[in-house]
Amino acid sequence: MPEPLKRKRKDGGLYDRPPEIEDWLGRLETVDAAERLRRFAMLSRKSLGYVPSEAVVHFLRRAWTDGAQEDFEKIFRVLMKRIEQSLCAAISDSRMAGARGIREEIMERFAERIAKDCGRRIGLLDFYEIRFDKAFAAFRTSALRQIGPSVVDTVPLGTDKDDGLEISAEVEFAAAAFLGGDPEKLDDPAFRLELTAAIDRLPDDQKQVIGLLLQGFQIDSKDKDVMTIARILQCDERTVRNRRDRACKTLRSILQQENAR
Repeated sequence: MPEPLKRKRKDGGLYDRPPEIEDWLGRLETVDAAERLRRFAMLSRKSLGYVPSEAVVHFLRRAWTDGAQEDFEKIFRVLMKRIEQSLCAAISDSRMAGARGIREEIMERFAERIAKDCGRRIGLLDFYEIRFDKAFAAFRTSALRQIGPSVVDTVPLGTDKDDGLEISAEVEFAAAAFLGGDPEKLDDPAFRLELTAAIDRLPDDQKQVIGLLLQGFQIDSKDKDVMTIARILQCDERTVRNRRDRACKTLRSILQQENAR
């Protein structure tokens, strides 16, 4: 029986893993460490027997608790490969200047989070055993806000779900401004292609603002340690908002024309 999670909800109850993850943990308990590692090494979700990352995180943490250092190191390398694959899709070299360095920085920060969890920061990785993709998307967005890209050429709206990525809540919120309050449209791959093409038609200054909004950056902040759009583009908050408003107006017009055809 897998050990219960430690983190508590607002109502005081402990977080629970989804039934399908508990089922995976139960099945993986019946095989030896070598076989589990072989299954963990499958990086494509299309592979038969692909193990969800939630389960990989569970066995990583358990290996540390059990003092199984060799198993821990092997599972750690597998998990970091999955993270690297995820980051290559979300922060590609063709879409963002300095993408490789940014990916490496985010990976280092995540490795630090694992180390803190192992150091008895109770429950720090619990949510990664519940919904790994959502937890890592939030982690990635938080890190990007602090790091900040120097140039945004195009906009990552989301990627193939088979690669383990999903559109973050921050992207949905930002997109609602020019999707008529209906960010669920982003679930349609065909619509994402239309939106990307429409964004590419914007003037460069507006395209940069929209690109940064869709990556989860906030326009401005009183906290000097937070990387904001205004700081990245080296302009004041009002200028950023004006560019955003003009871009949203143009995007709505383009998308309405495309959908009317």
